Formats: sequence, C-alpha cells, structure tokens
Amino acid sequence: MKKPILLCIALCIHVGAFVSGCTDSSPSGPTPGLGGILVKKYVAVGNSLTAGYQSNGLYESAQMYSFPNLISQQLVKAGAPLDTFQQPLYSNPGNADPGPGSNAGKSQRYAILNFSDPINPVIGPEGKAPGSPTNSLLARPYDNLGIPGIPIASFLVDTLVTPVAGFGPLVLRSPIFPNSVYKQILLMKVMGQTPDLVTFWLGANDVLGFAVTGGTSPTSPTNATQFAGMYKQALDSLRNALPSAKTIIIVATIPDVRAIPFFNTVGPKIAASLPAGAYLRYQKHGNTGPSFDSTRLTESGAPLVTLKAGSYAALLKDTSITSRGQWYRDLATSLGVSVAAVIGAGIDTTKYFGLDPRNPLPDALMLDASEQTTAINFINEFNATIQSVAASDKADVFDAYSFFNGVKANGYSIAGEKYTADYISGGLFSLDGVHPSSRGYAIVANEFIKIMNSKYGMSVPYVDLSRIPGIPMPLGKYAAGSKIVPTISLEAWKSFDALWNSGF
Repeated sequence: MKKPILLCIALCIHVGAFVSGCTDSSPSGPTPGLGGILVKKYVAVGNSLTAGYQSNGLYESAQMYSFPNLISQQLVKAGAPLDTFQQPLYSNPGNADPGPGSNAGKSQRYAILNFSDPINPVIGPEGKAPGSPTNSLLARPYDNLGIPGIPIASFLVDTLVTPVAGFGPLVLRSPIFPNSVYKQILLMKVMGQTPDLVTFWLGANDVLGFAVTGGTSPTSPTNATQFAGMYKQALDSLRNALPSAKTIIIVATIPDVRAIPFFNTVGPKIAASLPAGAYLRYQKHGNTGPSFDSTRLTESGAPLVTLKAGSYAALLKDTSITSRGQWYRDLATSLGVSVAAVIGAGIDTTKYFGLDPRNPLPDALMLDASEQTTAINFINEFNATIQSVAASDKADVFDAYSFFNGVKANGYSIAGEKYTADYISGGLFSLDGVHPSSRGYAIVANEFIKIMNSKYGMSVPYVDLSRIPGIPMPLGKYAAGSKIVPTISLEAWKSFDALWNSGF
C-alpha cells in the first residue's frame, strides 16, 4: 500500500500558501467582462512568489499555477485579448541545485522521500537529473518577470544584487535583453507591447532572509530608510513609464513571517515532548556559545523554532552521546569545513542537546523574542512605505499582511473546504513551509482579481479551486488533524538558503 501512496504524493503534494483567514464562495457571479477596460498586456513583477516557486524549486508543473499565469487565464475568460502569457519555465523536475554539496547539479525541488511515518515524513531533493529552460528563445521579454530571491534593490539596477544571479539570467536573458526588470518593461513599450496591467510584489526578500536563518545570515533586514527610498524610486519609475490613467498597477504588502508554517510547525512538537520540569535551552540573537536562556515554548513571546529544526527535534530526547553534536557535524558538512570551525567557544556536545546550557539549540534554528520584534518592526515599516508610495503613484494595494494573518487565525473556507496554515495538512503550503502551493497561488490570484473587479467595475471570474491540484486523498487520510513535522536534512536546505545568500 505504501508505494501507491508515495507515487500519488510525489505527483500531487506540492501544497502551500500565504493566504488569509476569511470565507469565500465558489466562483460565480455576473457575466464575465472587463467593464469597458482594455487589457491587452499584463506583466507581473516580483520574486519567488510571483515566479510560482514551490517546494524549493522552479518546475513547470508548478509554474503553470503561478498566480500571474492564473490571472492571465481568468482575464482571457473575461474577454481580454491577451497573447499567451509567457513565463521562464523549467521542465520537470525543475532547476538544478547550484551547489556546492552532494546534490549539486541535480534537481533541487523537495519531494517526500519516505512516508512510512505519516506524521514525520522524510523530505528533500530526489537526486534526479534536472530539467532545463523550455522557452528561453522567446523573442521578447517574459510577461512573468518574477525572479526568485530578488530584493527591492534589483528592480532598477543593471547589475543584479546577489544572490539572484542564479535566476536573474533565466528571466532577463541578458545581453539579448536588458539586464534589469525595469528596462525590460521599457523595451516592451518600444516593441509596442505597453502593459495595461502590472502586479508588483517586491519587498519580502528584504526581511525573509533574516527571518528564515534565525537572524544569522543576514544579521538584519534591509535598512528601512534605504528600503523606503528604493521602493519609491522603483514604483515612481514604473508609474512614469506607464503614465496613462488607464494603466492599472496593483502592489502587495509583505506578509508577516510569523504566519507561515516554517515558523509554526516544530515548536509545538518540541513543547509537547519536553520532559517534565525541563526547559529548552537556546541561544539568543548573536550568541554562539553556552546559554542559560530557557523556554517551555508556551509562554508569551516564546521563540519561534524554524522548520530546519525538525530533523533535530528528536535529539532532545536522545540519550546517546553521539547524537548530541549532530547539528554541528551537519553544519560542518554543509559548509565544507571542520567541525571545530563551527562550534562556538564553550559548547560541549557531550551534554544533552537543547536541554543543557552548554549545548543549547543554536540561534540559527529559531527566532527569539528580539528577532521577532526586529522582523515585525521592519515589515511594518516596509508596509507603511508600500501603502504610502502606492497612494502617491495611484496604485492599488493587496494587503497581503492582513490577509495572511487572517488565515493563520481563522483558516480559509471556500466551496465547502477549509484550509489552514498548518504544514502540509493545512492544504495551502508547499514542502518548504514558505512558498504557496498550487491552490495557495490560486487563492492569491483571486485576491488580485477581487481588486480588479471592485475598483474597476470588471467581472473577471475567480479561479475555480476545484480544478487546481490539491492534497491527494491518501495524504488527507493519514494527515487530517495531525501536526506533521518533517525530517529535512540541513544539506537539503542549502539551495533554499541560497535564495538569500545565507551561510546556514
């Protein structure tokens, strides 16, 4: 019975999303139409969320459900005379892991490798030969200009800010086309393809790298004043390039990192498994040595444990001495250095991992209270900038921050189905715990469509989630109501962290 289940999961289980808590009805409404507005060209600007990134990779069977591609399909149903929406697709199983590491040159997307324990599946890259770009010879810029890893600083510049070099050449295809997203839009105008509609979702990567690495690499989000200047310059430039009052620009705010399963999956399991009277010992921001800081992970302001810690949660109850230094051995292997080079002064790996102050849970595996405050303060400042600049440039706003926090608090119900922010079993997050699933992207597409319909009198039909791949029944049977904590090796996280040039 396990083999069919694994096959079904491997084909269908790319679930995940940033979505909000509310209730929606199934797609219905007035006769589709554009309300007299002509939309001949739609362009999407953004990062991995725009590109259709799922389960730690770009691959065609997921990219086809990117929210921009879904919006394009719905616009055509409403009568928009759009050409085929063009994306920089990778054939399955997706892009190659850039390395270094044991998976270098092979497909980096995550899959379930072992499901013998449905509550603790083993997840990681399958080690398959990678796919390749399928439409790199397109004789014009792509309509989907989402570049995984791109920060706000890279929208205008000709030299892409690292670490987006791995995907920048795929999307921009310089020197054949200009080496910036903004200049590619200018080229579209020259080619007689001026966009009538632009979705613009940048800024998340300016804080997400700090968050997913536990505040270790980078050690701070983008400076808020610099972000404000760069965002204003970017959106001002876009509006100046598209000055027509009929040109629709919709921007999106940055989601709260605390609302995604990457930060809400492992902690509850550790809290439930702590021995009676014991506390988790952990390193606060910047600490690499012993620590007496402690938590039961249930108090107000408790640290948020990252999904990367899932492989090490079981070590908290492991009595063997050899397992107590596993994190440092894995880290050394991942970085290609000696174990001595990664162990902080005073750390004693013969002591119980996470339960003894001389061998605490590492800073890189959690966001402590101060790191959470840093992340949310920066996100709030970034979002205030986005709202203010959007108003001055006559752009509409999808408030992704409020929307995503809503789904974490209340779930998301549509057509008799309820989705939650739980890892895998919630139905809306992919295997990396950060990026949307196919249905997650469909829900995001519908939120943009709602803005078009409400602001511009359009009647663009919503994406019908029933036709979007979801969780297969075998997984639903085993995982319903369960808190799934995956085992994903530290080595497998390397390509994920490369999106933000992380060292961990």
